[in-house]
Amino acid sequence: MGTIVRKGGIMAVQGVEGDTKIIWDPENPDEVKNARRTFDDLRGKGFNAYSVKRTGEQGEILRTFDPKAEKIIMAPPMAGG
Repeated sequence: MGTIVRKGGIMAVQGVEGDTKIIWDPENPDEVKNARRTFDDLRGKGFNAYSVKRTGEQGEILRTFDPKAEKIIMAPPMAGG
């Protein structure tokens, strides 16, 4: 029996209510659509998005969803006072 390796990206959402992970296969249009919808919804709420490479290497700030990203961290907006 062989090993099945799923190609995909991970979107990790860091928020006050805990962490959420959304996993998608860049070759599956329905999964990409769902991940993009979540990304856009969170960006609309002020979340910042950062790409991260699996090696831990720093990625970049994302303004639009990248279905080929290895990992996306969504961080809530900073509250100031």
